[in-house]
Amino acid sequence: MKKYFLLSLILMVVFTVQAQKSPQKELIDSGILKAKLGDFNEAIKDFDKAVSLDSNDAEPYYNRGIVRSELKDYSRAISDFSKVIILKPAYPEPYYNRGLAKDYLKDYVGAIRDYNTAISLKADYYDAYHNSGLAKFDMGLFQEAINDFSRAITYKPDFSEAYYNRGLSRFNLHDFPGSIQDFNEAIKLDTTQYDYFSSRGAAKAASGEYEDAAGDFSIAHSINPGDVNAGMNLALAYMYLKKYQLAIDVYDQVVWGNPSDGEALANRGVAWHYLDEKNAACEDWKTASALGSEKARQYLLKFCE
Repeated sequence: MKKYFLLSLILMVVFTVQAQKSPQKELIDSGILKAKLGDFNEAIKDFDKAVSLDSNDAEPYYNRGIVRSELKDYSRAISDFSKVIILKPAYPEPYYNRGLAKDYLKDYVGAIRDYNTAISLKADYYDAYHNSGLAKFDMGLFQEAINDFSRAITYKPDFSEAYYNRGLSRFNLHDFPGSIQDFNEAIKLDTTQYDYFSSRGAAKAASGEYEDAAGDFSIAHSINPGDVNAGMNLALAYMYLKKYQLAIDVYDQVVWGNPSDGEALANRGVAWHYLDEKNAACEDWKTASALGSEKARQYLLKFCE
């Protein structure tokens, strides 16, 4: 399972209103247009020129910080957002985006501090609550993360990602009924995310509901057939249900796309073993063992030699 991390959008905020465009404003607008078209390096050049014309205007720093974040240049993005905060300390957005950059650098404490400041300036800032929850999730503070996701949902009841991530937090606390309920809500709001179905399937499997889990894993696999985890989860559910041929069929797909997947080969060998297909089982275990699977090596020693 993985989290659905809310990415920063290119949010170009105009901090000042001018009746007639100045040369600096023309550069800012040019940079914004280039950024929207994905030409980030040229956008930064325009923002650099805009800063050189007026180093006390927050807008070019803010937009340059957004573009640097898109380029994963988080350290310099943080410097830009910090400059904006000095110039415009009452705006919540630069704190939020600086927090997001710190998050990517795994400075979770610093990120949470910035999210909290953004929330203090904008009480209904649901994205800040959500990302604060994600940072706490990464720190293993699952109950605190749940509290933040719940606040985000309070201000945005249709926030599918918040339900999903709250469900993951509850899963990590072994509250499987609670996590299933949250995944249900996330799926009601967005049926296109295979992670939602896969995670609900994992919670159902942890609750011993293997048939229902297999149904969710099957949906996840159909949404994203190329995702190895979705296929492995579905095959494993079939194994628990003793539907070994169905498991083999799924492992076949996984191995076809990833011939060096030792775990899939080892598990397919187990399925063949339960179907009393010794030659096929041993062949899979031999290949998996050569790829480094200790489990397959043990099966070879026990059943094939």
